[in-house]
Amino acid sequence: MANHNNLAIEARHLVKRYAELEVIKDVSLDVREGHVASIIGSSGSGKSTLLRCMNLLETPDSGDLTIAGESLAFSPARHHRPDRRQLQRLRTQVSMVFQQFNLWPHLSVLGNVIEAPMRVRGLSRRDATSLAEHYLARVGMADKRDQYPAYLSGGQQQRVAIARALAMEPRVLLFDEPTSALDPELVGDVLAVIQSLAEEGRTMLLVTHEMGFARDVSHQVAFLHQGCVEEIGTPHDVFENATSERCRQFVSSVA
Repeated sequence: MANHNNLAIEARHLVKRYAELEVIKDVSLDVREGHVASIIGSSGSGKSTLLRCMNLLETPDSGDLTIAGESLAFSPARHHRPDRRQLQRLRTQVSMVFQQFNLWPHLSVLGNVIEAPMRVRGLSRRDATSLAEHYLARVGMADKRDQYPAYLSGGQQQRVAIARALAMEPRVLLFDEPTSALDPELVGDVLAVIQSLAEEGRTMLLVTHEMGFARDVSHQVAFLHQGCVEEIGTPHDVFENATSERCRQFVSSVA
């Protein structure tokens, strides 16, 4: 069982800039183990960049990050990437589900799910296959194991992508707008899978524009505006009692 007093993610004063543009400005955020945190905000507020900093697809320019037991310090003076071994450990502990699925088109569903457990975790094909079958069943895609991504709907591809993330057996799951590329009638299936993962007590950080879902599934919601956390608290705090006028306007405009 997750220990809810432990922090799975502890971000302090993260900054990310591209040339002169500061996309993430002094963001601090904690996520407890076994909790679900959602990041909301309008397009261009820095939500996806912040999420990508969490698994170092983007390297912050400054600040401190502890995630899944790995501690990293970033500073402009010694702008460095973590060493390869630390990055490898981090990638085994933190899995990401992308907006555009990012499945390998030349691999079957099963091939997509076993790839990282074999390459990154060093599992045998047999062990990786049994793990993949378990998680494909978990997301309702066991019968599609031999299909190729091109023959699946967007919702099916996203459920395979979730199985692929789960097969790494990570401590933290990151979701970057997992339903925004889907036709409306396919959104429900994917949200149902994510909801069931939340009920299992998995630690998740979710960038989403599905406000009702964020309200129902999250322990904590952060509203991002122009790269700053402008409001943070329980779903009730953020959706009903926001102190930030911008947050109140955003929530009422998308409700």
